[in-house]
Amino acid sequence: MNSKIIGFSKAAVLISALTGLASCQFQPLYGTQAGTTGPSNIALSQVSVAEVDTREGQQVRNHLIFLLSGGARPTNPSHEVRIRIASTNSNLASAVRSTSTGQIGNTAGSVNITASYDIYDLSKQEIVARGNRETSASYDQTSQSFATERARRDAENRAAKAVAEQLRLAIASEFNKI
Repeated sequence: MNSKIIGFSKAAVLISALTGLASCQFQPLYGTQAGTTGPSNIALSQVSVAEVDTREGQQVRNHLIFLLSGGARPTNPSHEVRIRIASTNSNLASAVRSTSTGQIGNTAGSVNITASYDIYDLSKQEIVARGNRETSASYDQTSQSFATERARRDAENRAAKAVAEQLRLAIASEFNKI
């Protein structure tokens, strides 16, 4: 008799768990419940990205265009994303000079990229969403100036790619709300 009660309790717990999962409101971002391409993916391919005027901004823009449409230019864009990029470079550690050789040792630097965006509806001629994203990438600074400059440039490229991926997710999320 005791095992029947335990079996009934397990069944009741299982039924209540399945009922809770059935009421879940999960909605896929890139597709539909049926597994087809979602409206946000189709809408994202019809988004143009406005021109920018800095090297870091161009890196973000290029990655974002590729993420939105695979690099293709939309034939009849419905929206335009306007991005503004701010980049800062900072030292994470102070330089230490060796007492025996007199050389400056390796230190660490960081590149921080902040991207603000506006989604502009071309038919309504108004901004329908806005936001910002931020990311950083670190790099090694050495006593060799070319190596340090190249490492900083690589860190800028990594940060630009990361912030473009964040922007794509934010824009897709906004399109699900629009």
